[in-house]
Amino acid sequence: MSELGFSIVDPHIHQWDPRSTPRAVSPLTRLFGRWPGAYRKVANAVMPTSAKDFVGGQSVLFPYLPADYAADTADLSIDTVVHVQAGWEDHSLLGPVGETRWLEQLPFEASGKKLGAIVAQADLRNPRVDETLAAHVAASAKVRGIRHMASRHPGRGVMAWSKLPHLYQDAAFLRGFEKLAARKLRFDAWVYSPQLPDVAELAKRFPETAIVLDHFGSPVGAGGPSGSVGSTAQERNDIIARWREDFARLREHKNVLAKLSGLAMPVIGFGYHKRAAPPSVDELTDTFRPFVSHAIDVFGIERAFFASNFPMDKASAPASHLFGAYIRLARELGEHAPRALLRDNALRFYGIKTT
Repeated sequence: MSELGFSIVDPHIHQWDPRSTPRAVSPLTRLFGRWPGAYRKVANAVMPTSAKDFVGGQSVLFPYLPADYAADTADLSIDTVVHVQAGWEDHSLLGPVGETRWLEQLPFEASGKKLGAIVAQADLRNPRVDETLAAHVAASAKVRGIRHMASRHPGRGVMAWSKLPHLYQDAAFLRGFEKLAARKLRFDAWVYSPQLPDVAELAKRFPETAIVLDHFGSPVGAGGPSGSVGSTAQERNDIIARWREDFARLREHKNVLAKLSGLAMPVIGFGYHKRAAPPSVDELTDTFRPFVSHAIDVFGIERAFFASNFPMDKASAPASHLFGAYIRLARELGEHAPRALLRDNALRFYGIKTT
């Protein structure tokens, strides 16, 4: 990979350890973790099909910590990462703050990375959510924002991350979002593509709050079958056409940026996780180009940035291949695009200072 002349910021990674922190698989880990083979078989038997199809592998069963991320990105010049909330299962009022405290004690520096920012977890529908927000900020100066996932798809077999189909329109959520806005925290919005109008409406309602749309708005089934979605070429064309239209409507909301990530997630439908060999940099570049081109047409190079979504996208491709494609696509966009899309925009959005 040719030299960029600067270090990359990866503004979307996840860390977890089901051995010692509350995760959905933690009970299984405690029972079977000493026997990885048996653990995999039991997990495969009890995990819902939608969950197995979403993760595309069994990475969630085992720890993924700074040393693991450093190994996965050893041939990349990445100096700073942003951790985005990841499946912390203590849902009491202050329970999610445990993830922030846990992240603060992880040895990122020993692995050659800086934890530049934390996007924490909070239930914005909770009438006492401001106490959660205050506790996050008190627990770490790195807390820059919140992600409350809204992703729920009308198609059968697609994993749901919200009980409500239109969480971002919910009155209780909006009251909680007012608390987030008052604290000038940022918001990571994650939806499936049929919910993109909800993000636009949220941005319109809170024009002073910085919002980043995660993972292109996840056009489920755009690359191939995912659950009951995207099973025919015509359906996939329709999914992409609607995604393009709804995504473009975000342009007018100047407080919204796009996180260019997550297209390798199995739920998008490209099926890379099922192949014996991962897609090449050339293949990923060609696959991602139409989505990236549209995103840049909508937002320009100043309102977007690339991210790995590791280890979720690891089921489909190594980090070097993902970033290899990102770098090529950024270079196609002009001389100043690589630094903007791979470093500066993420630093600015998350308010990360470098020395």
